[in-house]
Amino acid sequence: MAALTTAYPVMLRGSLTTATSEDTRRTLNSALSAADQIVLDCSQANEVDVSFLQLLYAARRAADSAGKRIALSEPPNGPLDEALRRCGFPAAGSATGLSEIFPSRV
Repeated sequence: MAALTTAYPVMLRGSLTTATSEDTRRTLNSALSAADQIVLDCSQANEVDVSFLQLLYAARRAADSAGKRIALSEPPNGPLDEALRRCGFPAAGSATGLSEIFPSRV
């Protein structure tokens, strides 16, 4: 595996739902093509649904397969945390759940 470069920040804001999933997928794929380390900032999301959680999971798997890293810039809060809880993940502060899929820092 090549040496990892500086983290590539990606801001995901607004509605992160089925209606915007294709744009979000393209954004994530572009980031994965551009860098070895991607840091996702979802703090400006105002709506999140399960389609976004599926995209996060798929992006993490793609990163792992390519020897890259992708992480959230901060623990889930607001709409992202609410979507996780609606889908059965433990609360953001717990030791399990999304932290197993996404470490909080790259």
